[in-house]
Amino acid sequence: MHKNNIVIGAAVLILLAGIWVFTRSSFTHPLPLAEGESIASWDLQATNQDGGELEKKANDQITRLEALLGGDQSGKDDDPTDYSLYVGIANQYELLGDGRRAYEYLGRAAAIDPDYTGLAWHNLGTLMVTLGALKTARTAFAKAVEAQPDVSQFHIARLEFLVDRFAEDTSAVEGAFQEAEAQFGDDASILQVKAAWYTKTLRYQDAITALETMKRVMGGRDADIDREVARLKALL
Repeated sequence: MHKNNIVIGAAVLILLAGIWVFTRSSFTHPLPLAEGESIASWDLQATNQDGGELEKKANDQITRLEALLGGDQSGKDDDPTDYSLYVGIANQYELLGDGRRAYEYLGRAAAIDPDYTGLAWHNLGTLMVTLGALKTARTAFAKAVEAQPDVSQFHIARLEFLVDRFAEDTSAVEGAFQEAEAQFGDDASILQVKAAWYTKTLRYQDAITALETMKRVMGGRDADIDREVARLKALL
């Protein structure tokens, strides 16, 4: 009887392992690569892949975080949610230079809570920029704003990305600024990005107006803004 119990127990373990493998392999990432895009290399610049203490620390942290998965998901009493654990594991894989695994775990986080928490989407956008998938990154930054439109950080990250990579897509950039301004009005950080966009697209008078509004919002005195306004006026 004891031998039979051992055999049954082993069979159950094998079955559970099979379910776990199937679940992982059947995962559908919520941010597929945009049409026409591919990743030339998933390798990132690794800060902790030193073959020694830092690498061991990152791998130990991954092991520790994975062991915490499956808690009560309340986030209370130091019991982290799977969402935060997946984001944390992805961060460790980035430190190890493993972009593919970072992408996987951020996707797992986004799949848990796609509509209300923008952090995973924001991090996916940053990761995709690093990996050179700019159209995919654009989608990720937009989803971060959709998930949490009341978080200025996500708007600013999206705006900075669009101004840096898609400055000539006027309708998209203007639409993103309108969304941000609807939430936050005349915000100094948003105005700074807007001034940078106007300057980049040679709209110097619009840039001056944005900077002067930014100066007013910040209390009316700023030598750096005054110097930039003077520089732009000389270009008119």
